[in-house]
Amino acid sequence: MMTEEKKKNQIKQTFDVLKEYPMTTKMIQVKTGIPRENLTRYIAYLEKRKKVTTVKKAACRITGHRAKYYSTDPEYFPKETQPELFPSEGCAV
Repeated sequence: MMTEEKKKNQIKQTFDVLKEYPMTTKMIQVKTGIPRENLTRYIAYLEKRKKVTTVKKAACRITGHRAKYYSTDPEYFPKETQPELFPSEGCAV
């Protein structure tokens, strides 16, 4: 069973590893050991809070299948052209 603390640590680890360079969920799994099922939920959590962005869709370096590459590096986020109407929710990271 996963504790709330372990979940928070895995979300933080996912956030931190995506600062290095854009990666697919499989690449994150190999680098961190976090199961892909969890990574999918964590990325959705971070996307909802605008803490992660999709950089591109391309062949994964590990599987060879077309996949999304994610990043938390601010350099990859689209530049805002209009201020937010509703501020994003708080985030654990």
